[in-house]
Amino acid sequence: MADAFIGLDLGTTGIKAAAFDEHDRQLALTTVPTPTNHVPAGGAEYRAEELWAAACSVLQGVTQQLAVSGHVAAAIAVASMGESGVLVDGAGQSVAPVIAWFDARTEPQAAWWREHVGAERTQAIAAVQPRPVFAAAKMLWTKAHLPDAWAAGQHWLNMADWATHRLSGVMATDYSLASRTMLFDLAARTWSDELIDAAGLDPTMLAPLIESGQRVGTVTPEAAASTGLPAGIPVSAGGQDHVCAALALDVTEPGMLLDSIGTAEAFFLVTDGVDDTDRLAAAGIAQGAHVEPGRTYAMTGLAPGGGRIDQAREDSGLDWDAFLATPEADAVIESVAVDGQARIAELLDAAGAADVRHIATGGGSRNHRLIERKQAIGGRPITVAPETEATALGAAILARRALEAV
Repeated sequence: MADAFIGLDLGTTGIKAAAFDEHDRQLALTTVPTPTNHVPAGGAEYRAEELWAAACSVLQGVTQQLAVSGHVAAAIAVASMGESGVLVDGAGQSVAPVIAWFDARTEPQAAWWREHVGAERTQAIAAVQPRPVFAAAKMLWTKAHLPDAWAAGQHWLNMADWATHRLSGVMATDYSLASRTMLFDLAARTWSDELIDAAGLDPTMLAPLIESGQRVGTVTPEAAASTGLPAGIPVSAGGQDHVCAALALDVTEPGMLLDSIGTAEAFFLVTDGVDDTDRLAAAGIAQGAHVEPGRTYAMTGLAPGGGRIDQAREDSGLDWDAFLATPEADAVIESVAVDGQARIAELLDAAGAADVRHIATGGGSRNHRLIERKQAIGGRPITVAPETEATALGAAILARRALEAV
């Protein structure tokens, strides 16, 4: 049997598992909608056990497909949305709802952070501006509003790290996901004692840091029974979804720009190192660690991005072909293109990057009219990546690295 490398992608709208061979050719794919519970004021949260059931379902689907084709899973890694975390007790069981990355209930905690910890100091250490999206704000919200759950919690795991723990029994987090907590010292690539202490958090709640692509552990017999994966295969540290997609599309060199057009749109620029000029901070642009060792990035985005087009089509009650023939389609495509290219211009100006290679991925990149308008507005060609499952492929590449390092 030939080896297959599996990437598990825990995304905002879908949970998927995909398997690839050593040449990055897709062998199997299974996807299900992300089980999401909507709450008032446009918020959303997840139940950890529902997420795990969905993950087990897609992994079973992929392993069954591999069995038919004569392949066997050799290693696995997990990618996920960047800011959602799972509070678990000492036995690794979830004790609180998982707040969606985009949920704005944590704005009071972000405001407290700006006043008591400080935007300038946070930027100097974590290379991000205090915002409600980051994991630290979610931790403080949980501490304030769910005190019993907080008291029972022993560890806070980023979503991919939590799934990795369910697979291997080992707790660890990679630098790309740590970059989205507001507690990470980007330049030193360590947890920041200063920020953790200022927030009144316990540093033992955070998982040990590890480089993406390094082996965390192996699939336990219990996880094997639930997922169909072979027990004992390596489980690698994965990373944030957008960053894993960048790896898959070979966006790893400074001056390369990845435009990930999904429900939200993320703009990801590979940089030479941590910028300390305040130009990125002034533009509201975050920095973080790439899953490619030694690389950094600057990232910003739009929420919603391409999702505006999907929503307009849904509101129209028309199928796609009929909708695209309407003036409403022209208007919403134009607005997404204009807003996106304006944000890209801000990113490039703040980063001092004049000449970049622009690569587009995600479902919205298949909208030819949107890409054409983006090119016309931005004045530079856009390469649409042929790989449609870039996040899962990025995780699978990291899984393969764990096996190659043996």
